[in-house]
Amino acid sequence: RGFYFIKNKINPREMNFSEYLGWETTPNVFSKAIYGAYGEIIYSTDKFGFRVFGDTKTKKFKIFVIGDSFTMGHTVSDGNTFYDYLKENNNNIELFAYGGGGYGSLQEYMILDKYYDMIKPDIILWQFNSNDIINNDYELESTSYSNNNHMTRPYYNNGQIEWLYPKQDDGWIGNLFQSSYLFRLLNIRGNIFKVKNSGSIEDELSENHPLFIRSANITSEIMGLVRKKIGDTQIVAFSTDTEKYLGNTFSNICEKYGIYYINGIPEQVKKAKDSGVRLDAHPDRNDVGHWNNIGHYMVGEIILEHLMKWDLLITK
Repeated sequence: RGFYFIKNKINPREMNFSEYLGWETTPNVFSKAIYGAYGEIIYSTDKFGFRVFGDTKTKKFKIFVIGDSFTMGHTVSDGNTFYDYLKENNNNIELFAYGGGGYGSLQEYMILDKYYDMIKPDIILWQFNSNDIINNDYELESTSYSNNNHMTRPYYNNGQIEWLYPKQDDGWIGNLFQSSYLFRLLNIRGNIFKVKNSGSIEDELSENHPLFIRSANITSEIMGLVRKKIGDTQIVAFSTDTEKYLGNTFSNICEKYGIYYINGIPEQVKKAKDSGVRLDAHPDRNDVGHWNNIGHYMVGEIILEHLMKWDLLITK
């Protein structure tokens, strides 16, 4: 705890604990530092923890972007995210963007619920990731070695929100991992070792797996809450990656609630990487990690093309 206290004084952390959300993107942060192979990153948030918070009284078209670490965009400098591309190429857009690293769909809904009436957006741009399916169900996240955030978070269960810690060990051992920074860190390192040597629940998942089915149903219920909150406001959604176990889960959920879904973004990004375009920090790896500015701009271009094709950017 002493180490992290000193570390955070020197370089403020991007996330803070939150009783309501489990954790939240730290507000009023400004940092300028070398971020590995991504180079120098200038990162900042506003008083609410938004990466971008425009003018709520504008006459322009307001887009509220919600997602996880890909929307948080900590691997690119201010002004270089996929949603910044939208505004740079359409003068009629006003942006509001909140991303929470490691967030599941319920936490993203809670952000929407908190700020929707303040922003009154014309479009919600919703960013999915395959790990949403893992994080949206308590038992599934507890079972995972790859996508367990080791943090108390809200879960949606039988129409109620519960705040739980996704334990992988019962009794005093589980309590130790939950309450001690040191033992939690050791547990996380141990899980990395387990994934490399014996895999994780994700390797067993399919659309017919009982835990997957339950989590997909929970995800659908959460998106139903989103639709209930915003009424007729249009939603456009996309996923930043694709896993075999996902199948058409996200697109099917979106169809159920009248949400526009952009297919093919992960495939197009992967195709570009395979052709030699460097759009993340690991050009030698087969998968695609968090995007650099090239990756973000590529995705922004795809999203803008769909918004125009669907005629959603209606001038007021």
